[in-house]
Amino acid sequence: MTATRQAPPPRPADAATTATTSANTRLASADRAPWLLVDAGNSRIKWALAPAARPENWRAALPSFLASGAVDHAEWRTLATQIRAGWAALASGSGSEAHFAPNMAPLAIGQGGQNDGFLCPAPAGVWLANVAGDAAEQAVRLTLQTLWGAASVDWLQVLRASGSRAGVRNGYHVPTQLGGDRWASLIGAHAAWPGEHLLIVTLGTATTVEALHADGDYLGGLIAPGPALMLQSLAQGTAQLPTLDATLPPGGQAFARSTSDAILRGCAAAQAGLVERSHAQLQSQLGAPVRCVLAGGARQALAHTLTLPFTEHDQLVPTGLYEVALRAAESGATVPRMTDISVSAPHDADHSAGGA
Repeated sequence: MTATRQAPPPRPADAATTATTSANTRLASADRAPWLLVDAGNSRIKWALAPAARPENWRAALPSFLASGAVDHAEWRTLATQIRAGWAALASGSGSEAHFAPNMAPLAIGQGGQNDGFLCPAPAGVWLANVAGDAAEQAVRLTLQTLWGAASVDWLQVLRASGSRAGVRNGYHVPTQLGGDRWASLIGAHAAWPGEHLLIVTLGTATTVEALHADGDYLGGLIAPGPALMLQSLAQGTAQLPTLDATLPPGGQAFARSTSDAILRGCAAAQAGLVERSHAQLQSQLGAPVRCVLAGGARQALAHTLTLPFTEHDQLVPTGLYEVALRAAESGATVPRMTDISVSAPHDADHSAGGA
């Protein structure tokens, strides 16, 4: 049985989507370049450009970012090239919602790509969710230096879990132990489906399951190996089982008649069992319907195995980062330190020469 996908309900408009605040006033006309949002996961660094002010028709359940892309950690030097290409496409009017693949030549640190005459304007701000450690954060900082010079590292805001933020209250005993990506996903999901109980399942290197009450209370979560790690563990821990690609379809729910199918279906069933058990437990605990949300790059390994309805979301982390960025700007809590860079004029030569 193939799981059905629920159509996300329309989000009612609220005053915050159209409010003009003092922070947004400071980001007026010449300063209304987009936000740069970065998600450093265990396998890849993903990025998105988002409008400087919340569009009136913005829907967190179906976000429309201006441009996006991803690179493997080993190819982090191409991150600046991708971001610059996305920005250039926007400037030319051809880049709305464009996605840039990780096969572009890197820019030199401090170069910024000035040779063809296009310079990225200073962003409205830069937000990072990072679970990949200090090396990933350093890669992002070097990327900023490549595009905007040494002083741009001061613009970086790193999202760390706290007691509460953007309508979500952290139920961890030690709130700071929750990963920044999971925190961003919770915020993004709550913004997407306010007033609904949610089970948020993210499938990547690890599979995480989060329980979120409709009022924004985070009830806790689970962490398990992701589909690829399950397959790798079987190949590495046994003498005769093959190494299989987690992107291969599991092939259904019936008992398998070959070793490869048995491995694929067994790992998919283990993932599905975790989700279905957690969903049933949360619905019983809350005594009300719970929306199951699937996210993460490996979610297709589960999509054809689940027997319960679910909704897919491909951008929960950047959606959460965007919500945090907008609320922070609207409250005046954080405004990017743009030094003397103008979004409508080239950088000073001295400023553009930043490096490692």
